[in-house]
Amino acid sequence: MSDSNSPTGRARKNVNKTPKNESSQSETLLIDETDVNLQQSNEATTSPTVTPDPFDPASLRINPDTAAGAIGVKRKLLTVKVGRPDKMEFVRVHPDSSNRIDTAYIEDKTNREAYLVAPSLWPELPDFIQPVRLCLSVNRHGTPFLWPAKLPDPNGRPMDWHTSMLEAQELAINAWVRVQADMSAGSYAVFEATGNLPEPQWPELTFKDVLKLAFKTRFIDSMNHSFLQELFGEV
Repeated sequence: MSDSNSPTGRARKNVNKTPKNESSQSETLLIDETDVNLQQSNEATTSPTVTPDPFDPASLRINPDTAAGAIGVKRKLLTVKVGRPDKMEFVRVHPDSSNRIDTAYIEDKTNREAYLVAPSLWPELPDFIQPVRLCLSVNRHGTPFLWPAKLPDPNGRPMDWHTSMLEAQELAINAWVRVQADMSAGSYAVFEATGNLPEPQWPELTFKDVLKLAFKTRFIDSMNHSFLQELFGEV
């Protein structure tokens, strides 16, 4: 009798033989373990997603150096003042000569306003018009204005008040200056800033646009203008 046909041999054969169900279960377990390992590996290599706190002060704080750009604010210039600089502020005159003009206006000294007059009316208003030099200027706050300086009367004696103001405008082209009336000297005193002040910021406007903003409601182009009617006592 061969050993395989003996009861002992059959028993050994059954012991070495792996049941089909157990093999399948082992393969299933092996696959599951592989999936878990891959998942754990992916979790280990992927950075955790952190939701930012929208109320974190650090993310809300404005950088003062870029505040205007961050907020998206740009100043819209609606009016331009016409007048002498304040005696307490330093100012500059635009270096481009296209931003200056010699012209004529009428001063309303009661209301401290100036009316620009069309050249066609100058011969009609010799007793009221004043030849002036208007210069686009700006103060240290970046506020533009038109700085008038009276031109000397070609038929009269030059006045120190007029010539000193014109000289102040010339100095302000290259330096920050402050202008103050000196009553004892009968002229304007000009003070130049000694600090290393930054260059002025000029408006992105043409001189024509500046004139429109400055005189949009005070431009006289007719003898029927309400200001002239009031000046001549017609109303």
